[in-house]
Amino acid sequence: MSQGPRRINTDRSLNRPTEQRPTEASALHQVSLSGQPDFFQEEQPAPQQPEAPRPSAGGNGGSQPPKHAAPAGAPRRRKRKKKTPMWLPMAVTLAVLAVISGVVVYAVNMVNKVEENLKPEDNATSLVQEIQTLEEYKGDVVNILVCGIDYEEGREYSSDGTNDGMTDMILYCQFDIKGGALRMLQIPRNTLVATKNRQVTLSNGKTYAASNYQINSVALSNNGNIAALAEVIYDQYKLPIDYYVTIDMQALVEMVDNFGGIEVYIPHDMSFAGSALKQGYRNLDGASAEFFVRCRHGEGYANSDIDRLNMQRYFYAGLFKRVRSMGVTDVIAQLPLIFNNYIHTDMDLTTIAKMLVSFTRIDSANIMLAQTPVFMGVPNVGKTDSFDGYSCVVPDAGSIAELLNTYFRNYTGPVSADELNLVTDDWPHGTASTSANVQFVGQLDKESDDAILSGDTDVAGATTTDGQAAGQ
Repeated sequence: MSQGPRRINTDRSLNRPTEQRPTEASALHQVSLSGQPDFFQEEQPAPQQPEAPRPSAGGNGGSQPPKHAAPAGAPRRRKRKKKTPMWLPMAVTLAVLAVISGVVVYAVNMVNKVEENLKPEDNATSLVQEIQTLEEYKGDVVNILVCGIDYEEGREYSSDGTNDGMTDMILYCQFDIKGGALRMLQIPRNTLVATKNRQVTLSNGKTYAASNYQINSVALSNNGNIAALAEVIYDQYKLPIDYYVTIDMQALVEMVDNFGGIEVYIPHDMSFAGSALKQGYRNLDGASAEFFVRCRHGEGYANSDIDRLNMQRYFYAGLFKRVRSMGVTDVIAQLPLIFNNYIHTDMDLTTIAKMLVSFTRIDSANIMLAQTPVFMGVPNVGKTDSFDGYSCVVPDAGSIAELLNTYFRNYTGPVSADELNLVTDDWPHGTASTSANVQFVGQLDKESDDAILSGDTDVAGATTTDGQAAGQ
């Protein structure tokens, strides 16, 4: 929580200006005017009152004046003060200026480094104005598309056998600045967005490619253009997008290790391909965190990617708690160290700082997580949950419309299922869709607290057996 500004007592300087000592700034000003500041001048002796005449030697009982007594009425001699060398104040001043200059240069370099690492690539396309928040609501709400890009070695996403990066994490974040809330929507990576010609057709007739029919290939299939994905989400879900942030998933390990680990509640035991994590409140290092957020196979993963989305929420809760405990300045200072070349965005540093400030002021009870309800696939063409060799889930337009109208359309008004441009009819699917699973971070924090109270903790660390992010 923010604190009030510290009050500085100025009574002495306001009420007794004649007693105020010169400040460093005023001293420098005096140097420029007179060549020597007042407080470096030699102190002048105060005027002395004339002494009364002493009795003469012939007086009653009078004594002779001291042999070396000064003549009557002469000023008393004082011990001369040692002068301050002229070079000393100048040296001190130059030293202070050097320190200040060094701090300023360091701060400027840090800001430049942050901006360099956060700015979008030179050829990145900006989001079109048509998909952004309406002008009348800007300042009240900011909508950001956050995407995790997978460049994992060994995967071949492109026709030439290289891995150019699928958008495997899609998180729509709505900062309700006016209402003091943060609402996040998880969109499953294998959500159907295209028809069988592998083309996404927008309401305005514009088309984008989707090589595997799924939402995670849209950016990759259009020369890595994240703006293409933003337009598809706006068109199909009718959700405005003001900014985007893309994060290379390889940054996760480095980020967590830079934090010294992230304390996360693990709701059930996890194991796959030689890696394992135990249920409880654990301090995860980078490798363990990667396994935790990317695993989608093994016990407890009947719905694969959907169950993985639910597990990722616990990591978000732990990460949010860590960031909120650090403060804005420390977070900004760590951005270049943590992300280096892993993050790109079209937000400037000022906007990022404002978002961080807004985030730190939001109570965890007002941070919401939900996911778009989808129909799971059914056996088709001899392969389970797939069509044409690709796995997919089909959007449940009715349930999605209800979810978005309830939580994400405070400023735009409701939108019916018929007004959404979701692709739902061309693919076979089951009869029951998944749950939106609306949760608040405050609930997830309580699970962590309960584990701590029960003693089910291992803050010393929990690691995978082979350090690999298995089960992807």
